Amino acid sequence: MASILLVGADAALLEGIAQALGAAGHQVLTAATLGEAVFVAGAAPPLLAVVDRALLATGGDARALPLAPGGALVAYGDPATPLAGPVRRAVLAELRLPLERARLTALASHVQTRAQRTGRGGPIVTPPEPQPGI
Repeated sequence: MASILLVGADAALLEGIAQALGAAGHQVLTAATLGEAVFVAGAAPPLLAVVDRALLATGGDARALPLAPGGALVAYGDPATPLAGPVRRAVLAELRLPLERARLTALASHVQTRAQRTGRGGPIVTPPEPQPGI
């Protein structure tokens, strides 16, 4: 299934969400800060990054977070927390967790299906260079 990165300071909330997503067959990693998330995602970019709005609003640039081809950014937390324009445009959906964990699971499946249908879900294959004289 999809690889998902959960980013936020509330460890108990992230653990509960990680268990729900893991039960649905998704591979889940967690990070407490955006800096840690960039480090974790650098090795294997996730298809979906679920980030606390408070971290996005404090000047953290979620656009620096590497995502797999076809990946998406989802924000969760207090909707009254304002987001900068570029970050707001980069966010696919905004959720209130843990209340909308079923919606998050459905969204993860949708993003994965979308990436596969558009050809972004697999490895990038470059055709071989033509051989001269053949």
